[in-house]
Amino acid sequence: MRLRLTLIVLVLALVAAACSSGEPERDSSGAITESGSASVFALQVGDCFDDDPAFAETVTEVATVPCSQPHDNEIYYEYTMSNASFPGDDAALEAGANRCLDEFDAFVGVDYLDSELDLFPITPTAESWTEGDRVVYCALYALDLSKLAGSMQGSRR
Repeated sequence: MRLRLTLIVLVLALVAAACSSGEPERDSSGAITESGSASVFALQVGDCFDDDPAFAETVTEVATVPCSQPHDNEIYYEYTMSNASFPGDDAALEAGANRCLDEFDAFVGVDYLDSELDLFPITPTAESWTEGDRVVYCALYALDLSKLAGSMQGSRR
């Protein structure tokens, strides 16, 4: 897998920690309808959000936006880790990145190596693991850090 500096930076900026209760406004199909702050634990596949301007190492909330509006990132896959104990930050990050890579092509519709998009996993931390967090979210963004417009599902970008 190719390593990209932006992947490393964004992973550090978006690692999930303690639970928060913020839920985004959604329509009957589950799509976010209003911009706002939401708990990382309230994210779902298909949700779009903007980067944390402070680039905090650990975040609990993200700025969600309807995908029809310009946005930085989109959640395209999620899964639950099955480890009996927390594998450690590096191992969780590596496992998350590998699984996200496996799912990237099917969502975007083009091979990862040919894409103008990149990915990053949002993984549990040691602290959130003790609170029952096992979910890894796979998110994507534009390599040139431009805003995305609409969903990237099937975009072949």
